[in-house]
Amino acid sequence: MPVVVGAALGVSHSPAQASEPRFSCGQSQNTPTTLAKTKQGFVAVIRWTSEHFADSGWTPEARCQKVSGLFEQYYRDGSLNYLTTKWDSKTRQNIVCVAPAPKKGCTGVLFTLKPGSNPGRTLQRLMDLRVRASNDPLNETNRRVYIKMDEFLNSRPTIDATPTASSNNRKPSQPQPVENLAPSQPKPDDIW
Repeated sequence: MPVVVGAALGVSHSPAQASEPRFSCGQSQNTPTTLAKTKQGFVAVIRWTSEHFADSGWTPEARCQKVSGLFEQYYRDGSLNYLTTKWDSKTRQNIVCVAPAPKKGCTGVLFTLKPGSNPGRTLQRLMDLRVRASNDPLNETNRRVYIKMDEFLNSRPTIDATPTASSNNRKPSQPQPVENLAPSQPKPDDIW
């Protein structure tokens, strides 16, 4: 049985705001951060601190730019309902992807996880979600985790952040096959 995490997106899909990006790469606490612009302000989605993929060209800044563009694209096409993970048998790696609902398959890839990591736990850590109480929907089992994006964003505190000009003034990037986001030389100390 899947674990559903999170709480609503706080961003509207109104035509008047369609050209304004909702997801962008910016800086928060001097760290490249995927940001979501909500009605309340900016929310940190993922802080990109790992250098794990840097040898293959995917620095924290490069991953932030790429994945923030994918968040924006999936938001605009209406497929950014849930985040989850899956094993990609083609690349033989775990990935973070978007899904329409719990127990449904992935409809778009966001990024590849570090080989050997626990995908559910890593996704929770990336999204800065922690077990806080016994009634918290998060747990430390190996069951598949689903994070409902609108509820996640509405439950997060706003932050002081600065979107980068390049991510605000460009079209969202097209999704790439997962092999384009895979590391070439993993480092053992990093999370993802």
